[in-house]
Amino acid sequence: MDILFGHLTTPSQGFSLAFRILGVVIMCAGMALLGRRNEVGWWLAVGSFALQIPAAFFQISASVPVSPAGLLLYLAASWIAPLVGVGAALYGLAWFRKAPLARPLVRDVALRRFRPADVVAPLAVAVVFAVAYLLPPLALSFGLGGSGGLDRFPVVPVLAAGLLTGLLPAGLAGLAVRSRWAWLPIAGSSVASLGGVALAAQGSVLIFLFMAQAALAVFGFRGWGSLRREAQLRPGS
Repeated sequence: MDILFGHLTTPSQGFSLAFRILGVVIMCAGMALLGRRNEVGWWLAVGSFALQIPAAFFQISASVPVSPAGLLLYLAASWIAPLVGVGAALYGLAWFRKAPLARPLVRDVALRRFRPADVVAPLAVAVVFAVAYLLPPLALSFGLGGSGGLDRFPVVPVLAAGLLTGLLPAGLAGLAVRSRWAWLPIAGSSVASLGGVALAAQGSVLIFLFMAQAALAVFGFRGWGSLRREAQLRPGS
């Protein structure tokens, strides 16, 4: 079991892992549908990010000696990053629905010509997600050790991990405005998550799922390449 799911010491960790695995499975299904321009993929992305909230809730064991204030701070902070992801997915759904229907639930998406300004919004999403990702462990560190815990907190590595993870909602924000290149940060985020799981020995199931998510992003990038021949962009779009 440790090979599949990593070393679980408490039932709450098992629940947390179950929510996380389910979230990645749903995101993989969403990636497959978005690669085919099916708007249901956006709803699955919303559900995937939403499942990160109970995953974070169950991640803290009742045996952890954290103060009530620190626990409340952690729980409040753990909502922010998933909500950033939910917002990016809903933004994508809203923009997708502006494209005409090719067939039921499938949009006739015309790819946008690349402009440097198109990178600004996805980059902003990644940065906001990274800061939000930093807050829960920061709150937990404060709850466990007070100001002394904050002094020893590894801000830069956690912020870097948050930025890499934030490439997923950033990529979704790019897909929302019909940018084919936005599949690449999604693939990069999946590879980074795969590496994090492997380093933390969190089990082969998550490794396989993140590998599948990266592969689906690559297939999405290739699939959207044909859209340049399927639809013409209007001047000024």
